[in-house]
Amino acid sequence: MKWPVRQSVAPVHRAGQKTFGFWGPHTSSIDWCEDNYVNFPYIAETWNTFSNIPYMLLGLHGALHTAGLPHRTRLVLLHLGVAAIGVGSFVFHATLNWYAQVLLDELPMIYVSTLCLYVVLMAGGDTAWKRWAVAPALVLLDVSISVIYFWYPNPVFHQLAYAFVQVLTTSRSIVLLRRLPPILRKQCTRLLLSGTFIFLLGFAIWNVDNQFCDALTRYRGHYGDIVGAMTQGHAWWHLLTGIGASRTVVGTSYLALAVEDPEAYEIVMSMGFLPFVRPRPRVAKQKAQ
Repeated sequence: MKWPVRQSVAPVHRAGQKTFGFWGPHTSSIDWCEDNYVNFPYIAETWNTFSNIPYMLLGLHGALHTAGLPHRTRLVLLHLGVAAIGVGSFVFHATLNWYAQVLLDELPMIYVSTLCLYVVLMAGGDTAWKRWAVAPALVLLDVSISVIYFWYPNPVFHQLAYAFVQVLTTSRSIVLLRRLPPILRKQCTRLLLSGTFIFLLGFAIWNVDNQFCDALTRYRGHYGDIVGAMTQGHAWWHLLTGIGASRTVVGTSYLALAVEDPEAYEIVMSMGFLPFVRPRPRVAKQKAQ
């Protein structure tokens, strides 16, 4: 039984690359700048696949550090959404399958973004009308985007949909930031901006990989496997966007909590570089008493 989809984007294959592997023919609309099936018979793009592991670990790290926080379910889901993007991207790059590309990699980016939008929209007062209106509206938005993109998989539409959700989230976040005391606002803004900068750095490296793929492929072939691995731009994109997304999600979580009780929560670092939100020790102690 075939999926009821009209695929308007034809499969894309780079010259000289294998177009068929263990998982069948490559049907994705993108073939990244990494030679296919070089290291393993079951993985199309080695480094683009395994570079998603930090995504998964960062998402799990964030989810595990939500203990003691209010609205924990939505915050856990937000962090697990980051991990899910890593899992989906892992499967996509291992198979170069179009369904994995759309259903496990591209659309989950929209879903996690709308979940982030949900968190900031619900912040500042969980009123009855919000509970009845916000979640259904965002679910309807996700379903609408999914149906349109699944039937008409135009990458421009995906980019515009993603940008639309990001603009809404950013606008709401700016409103919430203005409600924080200056010191806390500065701390939260710094974390959000650092996540955005790291994300954009990964995007820049990814574009270099796309624009200079032929030259990079020759360079990797000349200097060997180690240099080849270190110059995989899309793998660096995964690593940097994973870090950036993790920091942005932590910053968003802190913003949503601090706007309701500015003195009750703080941002701390695990292992010196992994941020997470926790109740301030004195506040947690008072609540325990």
